[in-house]
Amino acid sequence: MTTPSTVINLVSGRALLTSRLSYFFVIWLLLLGAFFRFTDLATLPQGFSEDEIINIRLVDNVRQGDIYVFFPGEDGGREGMYHLFVAFVTTFVGEGTVGFRILSVWLGMLSIAIIYTLGNHLFNPIVGVLAAGLVTVNMSAILLSRTVSSDATVLFLVCATMLALARSLPVYRRTRVVTSNIVSFAALGALLGIGFYLHPSNLFIVLGAMSYIAHLVFVRNVLFRQRRSYTGFAILLMLIISMPYVISSINLPQFSAAQRILSPYPDGLLPSIVDGLAAIVHAGDLNPLHNLPGRPLFDVFSGIFMVAGVVICVLRRHRPRFMLILLMFFLTLPAALIVEDSPNFARMIVIMPQLAIFFGMGFYSLIRLPVFVDVVFRRLAVAGVLALLALNVIWTWQDFFVDWRDNEDVFPLVNAELGQIAHYLDIVGDDPPIVICNPNWRATQPEPALDRTDTTLLMMNRSDFEYREADCSRSLLLTNGGERQRIVFFNEQTREAVHPYLQEWLSQAEPVTGKLPRGGVVELETENLLADRAGAFTTTAPVSYAPEVSEPKPIAPPIRFGGNLTFLGHEPGVQREYVPGDAVDVITYWRAEGQLLPDLTLKTHILSSPVTPIAIHDTISVNPVLMRGRDVFIQITKVSLPPNALPGERFVSVGAYRQGDLSRLPVLEGDEVRGDRIFLYTIEVLPEPANKQSGG
Repeated sequence: MTTPSTVINLVSGRALLTSRLSYFFVIWLLLLGAFFRFTDLATLPQGFSEDEIINIRLVDNVRQGDIYVFFPGEDGGREGMYHLFVAFVTTFVGEGTVGFRILSVWLGMLSIAIIYTLGNHLFNPIVGVLAAGLVTVNMSAILLSRTVSSDATVLFLVCATMLALARSLPVYRRTRVVTSNIVSFAALGALLGIGFYLHPSNLFIVLGAMSYIAHLVFVRNVLFRQRRSYTGFAILLMLIISMPYVISSINLPQFSAAQRILSPYPDGLLPSIVDGLAAIVHAGDLNPLHNLPGRPLFDVFSGIFMVAGVVICVLRRHRPRFMLILLMFFLTLPAALIVEDSPNFARMIVIMPQLAIFFGMGFYSLIRLPVFVDVVFRRLAVAGVLALLALNVIWTWQDFFVDWRDNEDVFPLVNAELGQIAHYLDIVGDDPPIVICNPNWRATQPEPALDRTDTTLLMMNRSDFEYREADCSRSLLLTNGGERQRIVFFNEQTREAVHPYLQEWLSQAEPVTGKLPRGGVVELETENLLADRAGAFTTTAPVSYAPEVSEPKPIAPPIRFGGNLTFLGHEPGVQREYVPGDAVDVITYWRAEGQLLPDLTLKTHILSSPVTPIAIHDTISVNPVLMRGRDVFIQITKVSLPPNALPGERFVSVGAYRQGDLSRLPVLEGDEVRGDRIFLYTIEVLPEPANKQSGG
């Protein structure tokens, strides 16, 4: 019998690999695995896919106390344990592309170590090292280790379950007197129970584990009878842990794993299975989120060794250790192949540990052939497997770090444009200040889909990032009195949608170059221009207090309001004549003298008399919560005249109030209150054109 502590001999007692030497190789494999999984972790992929964003939002739900067995969704239910783990991890390591992915990376690294331990425990160090090496450089395994998805837990779940089975139950033909380890059985029961809350594939993993236990009962293994009570303990522990899952599946069958697995597939079961098998060494997964389209799961040479390993296990199926791998492979195979849009490499990860073990067994059986008694052939075999590993390293490097990174199909699926902006903001920080164009900043209720600002902030790894935000189509926020700042438009289309009046200011902006969307970020400095414009308002744009508190007379701005708000002036050179139904653009300048009220709102009225409004629009286009002292914003308010407006002279007034209690902010002159509004100018409403009247 070959055990992990023995030396593997090929000829005349000459050793090829010992357990101690295998640890050396595994350490190098773990370093190689860490290199592939940690390199450019923050920017590869550049952002999050829509499915990942859903998972991240569920993590936020967990933090708020909304913990469920199933999170319902349009695509079916999602088991909630993964989101609980991510919420726990990100509490300590932070969020962003690194924080949300780090759990998947850790699970991927741990899986490599477990696969080696499993191969070593069941067979010998050679099988363990080869199996671990194959998973280390596999592109799909690497990609899943960078994905915020419960799919990233499956590789660890399968490996750990098989190792717990192998350490708890007899896997060798010859019995030995050993002391049963209650920890191994407890781990087995816990893994099988917790797995239900992680991924639907656990149904097949449990089926494989129970089938192996049933097989040991059927063959009446002597050592198994000695551990029967411990096995019962493991099964009982699994049932206790999984009971809430079973109850939830009965109460909410539409979200249960069984419903998702057994749902009909439009392409049929047989094509799904055939396409999945062909993808292992031929066609590959065409989904860019799972794979570089067209790349097979494994290379052809590795596939040949896997087939040899399967044949060996079938021929030696009467031995428990071979039967363990066979049962876990064939009973989890439906979870890998019977999936929607087959082949799906994210779901095929459930059979990767078994295939890796088959690969190691196939190569080990090759070097045990008589021809390899000769030292020359033995060295050629070792050189061949090292060359295969090197080729896979080069292949994966090119396909993942070069071709997949630059693939045009991947770019939109992971919101890469927003990811580029998030990475840029991570690097430059908030000096100079950052203004983010966000027309949805007023939203107080969670939206079905995140807007661009929220998605970008979700991808950032800085925890101390400060920014301002505004609806840039109707407002321009100038930080620190117009000093140098950066404005995030996200793309050129948003930049071009800015109001024509504000385009004059933005004409002085310089686009920020680099790996950013075209027109996504610009740099602007308007301190001198703003000072000139504000100075001109004192003579060109006089205003007046409300007639009920003061005689109408010209007053030069600036005018101070309550709540740390100052009116700097208005644009005098605007259109002054309109017809009924027209939209009136009122352009005003405001400055923050300190922290503004969080529910600040500006009111713009068009009045037929000083007290009779005919058109009202109350709004503010910047987020007052994020404003700082000396910040200036230009507000363009569009007020629509009623279609039945009578002709004549109309007044334009502005003011401010708190939206929470509708209390108006006072207009101040020194310490004296001068009402709660100021009058800017008058407009003329012209009679409706004759041809329009006749047409009506």
